Parts: sequence; C-alpha cells; structure tokens
Amino acid sequence: MNFSNAWCKAHLTIPLATPEGGDPAALYLGMANPYDEMLLERLRFTLNGPIIPCPMTEAEVFRTIRASFADQAESLQEGKANSWESEPVINLVDSLIDKALEQKASDIHLEPTEKELKVRFRIDGLLQLHRSLPGWLKDPILVRLKLLAQVDITDKRIPHDGSFKFQSVAGTVRIRLSTLPVQFGETCVLRLLPAKDEGGTLESLQFSPKVLAELRRIFAMPQGLFLITGPTGSGKTTTLYAGLREIIGKKINVTTIEDPVEYSLAGANQVQVNEKCGFTFAAALRSILRQDPDVILVGEIRDEETARIALRAAQTGHLVLATLHTNNAMGAFARLQDLGITKGSLQDSLLGVVAQRLLRKKSGGRIATLELLRPDGTYVDGTLQEYARRHVQNGLVEKEELLRVLRS
Repeated sequence: MNFSNAWCKAHLTIPLATPEGGDPAALYLGMANPYDEMLLERLRFTLNGPIIPCPMTEAEVFRTIRASFADQAESLQEGKANSWESEPVINLVDSLIDKALEQKASDIHLEPTEKELKVRFRIDGLLQLHRSLPGWLKDPILVRLKLLAQVDITDKRIPHDGSFKFQSVAGTVRIRLSTLPVQFGETCVLRLLPAKDEGGTLESLQFSPKVLAELRRIFAMPQGLFLITGPTGSGKTTTLYAGLREIIGKKINVTTIEDPVEYSLAGANQVQVNEKCGFTFAAALRSILRQDPDVILVGEIRDEETARIALRAAQTGHLVLATLHTNNAMGAFARLQDLGITKGSLQDSLLGVVAQRLLRKKSGGRIATLELLRPDGTYVDGTLQEYARRHVQNGLVEKEELLRVLRS
C-alpha cells in the first residue's frame, strides 16, 4: 500500500519506524485517532499483517508527515521532471507552505526567471529569498497551486485569483492565490491567512494609552464615520477587526463588506464583493442598509458612490468604519474631496482618521506606529513620525527601520 502524503494527511496517520524491542513483522502507525477500527481493519486486510496503532496528537502527526516526506521533496532539485499530480511535486508544494508558516511569513512569492523559480517569503514586512528551484518546476508547481485554488489552469495570459485551505502542523490556514503573467511565465503570490478569528483586541496591539482610550471611545459611538488609512499590508484590517471584537457582544448587528474576506470574524456578517458580476462595494452597501445594521465596515472606499453612501449611512444612525489609501491622516480629506465629498459635509459625522504603518521590532515581529487625527485637526498622541520616534527612544525599533518605512 502506498502511504502517500495526501493519504496520511487525510487520515491523520503516518507509518513509524519499528521501536526498539518491537515486533518486526508489525506495522506501527502514528494515529490521531487510534480507535478508528474501520481504518485499522481495512489496513490489516490490505497489508495482510498486524497493525499496531500509536496514539499521537494531530500536531505530532503533521510534524512527522512533514519530516517523513521532506527528503522526497528535496530530491526534486536533482531529479527528473514531474507532473503537477506526482507525489514529489505535491510534497514540495506542501513543504514550501509549511516552511513559510514555520517562519511566520505573511506571503510566499514564486517568481520565474529565465532558468529558475525563485521562492521568497515575506517576513516582518521584508521579502527574503528562501530557495531557488529548477526552471522545469515552474509549471508543475503553479498548476498544483491553481488546482488547489480552483482557478483556470489552461489560460496563462490573464491574471487569476483564488483561495484554498491548507492543513499545517499548527492547524488550518486559508491561502489566497494571485497569479500574474510576466516575461518568463507567471508570478504567483500566496497570502497566508488565519482560517478563524484569533481574537486580538485593541489592547493587544500595544497602542499608547491615549490612542487606545480614543479608539475605544470611537468604536463605542452609536453613529459616525471612522477612517483608517495606509498602504497595503499596514495592518488596517487588523486594527478594525480588533475594535469590532470589543463591541460585537453588545447586542448589535455588525456587517462587513470586504474584497476579499480575509478571515472569519466571529459574530459579524461578512460580505464578499464581486466586481465581475456588478456586486461592488456601493451595491453591497446599499443592500446592507436594508438589513438594519448598527455597525458597517467598508473594506475600502474606492469611488464617489461608495463614499457618498457611507457618509449618508454615518449621518443616519450607523457607525461606519472604512479604509482609504492615503499617505497620512490629513490626506484623507484630499482623497475624499477627489471623490466629491467636501470637508463641510464631514463635519457632523467624522469621528477621526488614523494613518498606520508597521515597523519591525528589534526582538522580532512588528509593531504599529500611527497618527490619530481628530475632526478638529489636532492629533491625539502626535504625528506618525513622532509616534514612531518614541518606539525608537523606547528601544523597541531601530532608527534605520523608521527611516526605511517613513523616510524621515
């Protein structure tokens, strides 16, 4: 019987070496469920021999599976070409994802060059080369990932987006796939996301006491518009989700509109927009307003229609939380003005604007730096740069990191 990687993961079972003093004629199996008699009987019949189950936790099983198949995946570097459905390619893809998760990467970048496939992990905001693979592995690896994400494998001329769940040593994670045609094939970026709500709160984000108190005041408001700005990957959604967790239990209806829904937020109704079929942020927001919501999170204000509906909702008894792409908090006013919203129309409904970035800590991991702008134009605890400098003064962040992220 072929104990493949996929079979072992599906059954949470892995063959083990015969222990010292054990029965050499028996097959020892590490099992997360050693009482699965149906599986054990099927194996005894198929293998025509004694089976001895050895209890293990799920994490131990997955760790053993990864170690058992690692050598097979590594041998591909010198082996002959394999198709996407071959066991070594499947093991290699699983191994890359496992390694990225083990190193706490947020993204995996697969980048084809003329002769090889570069694999880079984004760790604490920076891309680091993990390894280079032979060029002939470009297609098998990409086809394997596309099939997992259920996207078209026949058309390499256009970008593709999809997602899938992956069972790792640490548990289930959700992976978002994005491909893009380039000179030597297709680049592929895998965003690694938690499959469930991890429960982080505003306090866990290590904001200053003044900022924390003001954010909690804003999230407790019955109505108004709160904006958070910053580039992709600056932690905007993390901050908004943390605030929502603190109010979700207050017998209110919380609905989010996202593109895409990154991970499940317990207690909220999460809506995925679909631009291709016309279900835009604006269309979703109009529909949600007929669902009697108390709090609405708009993943991104991209156009005039969404901006106007969001502002109107904030003026008619809803707490509206939204993100914008601007360089700083003050820039939100200019961005909204570009979308047809005047400062005057914001006066009665705006609760505040946050601009946020993430800085690498000396001890590893990242910490937020932000500025929280009040409606009257004053800052709660300093500007983005002033807040970041305090991280440097407190020994949390290197000065070079501040210069890298903020250029000041």
